[in-house]
Amino acid sequence: MVKYIECYPEYLELEEFLKRLMRILNLSFIPGKTLKSYRKYIPTTFLFYVFISAIFTILYHEQDLTIFLLRIIPVVGFSQLIAKSLSLHADSEELKTLFLYFQEAHRVHKFQLITDTSRIHLKKSLSTIKTIIRFAIPVMFSVGFGLASYFIYVDKMFLAIPGIFPTPNVTSFYQHIHQVSVLLLTDLIFIIEDSVIISIGFYFIAILNIFLSIIKHINTFLDINSKRQYLVQLYEIHCNILDKFGIFQKVFYYTITLQIATSVVIIMFIFFLLQTEGGIAFLPMFFSVTSQVGLVCLLGQLMYSQTERFSTELYLTNWWELGSKEQKMILIMMYISHRPIGLKLAGMYDINVKMFSDVMKAGISFCTLLSTFT
Repeated sequence: MVKYIECYPEYLELEEFLKRLMRILNLSFIPGKTLKSYRKYIPTTFLFYVFISAIFTILYHEQDLTIFLLRIIPVVGFSQLIAKSLSLHADSEELKTLFLYFQEAHRVHKFQLITDTSRIHLKKSLSTIKTIIRFAIPVMFSVGFGLASYFIYVDKMFLAIPGIFPTPNVTSFYQHIHQVSVLLLTDLIFIIEDSVIISIGFYFIAILNIFLSIIKHINTFLDINSKRQYLVQLYEIHCNILDKFGIFQKVFYYTITLQIATSVVIIMFIFFLLQTEGGIAFLPMFFSVTSQVGLVCLLGQLMYSQTERFSTELYLTNWWELGSKEQKMILIMMYISHRPIGLKLAGMYDINVKMFSDVMKAGISFCTLLSTFT
């Protein structure tokens, strides 16, 4: 019988929560066979509708510079949501593989050192993920309410009903109901998609931390046979990390690239909007978007910094005490570790804390430039 560490039930609760969110996103809770083949495409279709609504509003409704920037933000943001939605639908089987991999990480190992190390890092990861999700949900909904309240206050549209052109002296009450309803639904989709990405990302960080920690324990084994068996376990864990990170990149490569690119545009606009009259209404949006970019950059930084140390830690082991086969395994792991894994923007630029700093600087520079012209 397979045994698991103490936090395994807690992880299963988190996994079930994420799968429940994905079922909501796919509308799989709807009974009946009528929409069985098509319901998973309904949220993506809805996002395309919202995207068209945002474009229509920009083209046919009056606007000054502030309102124009506010209308550009949904266009940019909804393109990000569409990419995430398509990724989660298209790669659902790969996501199941990742969830199974995380379940296996909670198994009790033959070596107690690996079990104890896994317990420490997986518990920390669970606590971090839960804290982030608890913070993200109210922040995201406050963004929606804040943005909707601002447009009601100034009596402007940013998500008008496509095809209904503005006419003077006609009440826009039904238009406000439309945009508030649409915005709250998109907030829900945003929360679901980001919760899945953040949870998977931080679980990878936990597994990288586990691997880095157990490398340091190779020298604690005095018996050569125990050391050899421990090294074989280490090699298998390393191969699993590389394989599953390849799946992670396949699922989220385009999503993360588009997320960073669109968030940069939004941040630049928000810096300017904060200086306008009533700019305090955009503070929740500012905290939400910067937190989103900051978390992705933090994930990339942690992945890179942890895997960068693999080669050094392997070299510091007493590898000369091992046989030729075991030394070859260490050399293979060291060679592969010379190229640390991490997140990249468009496959070229490292996503890390430096990138987050550069994005914030670009936002301030753009705000200064725009203020000069206005």
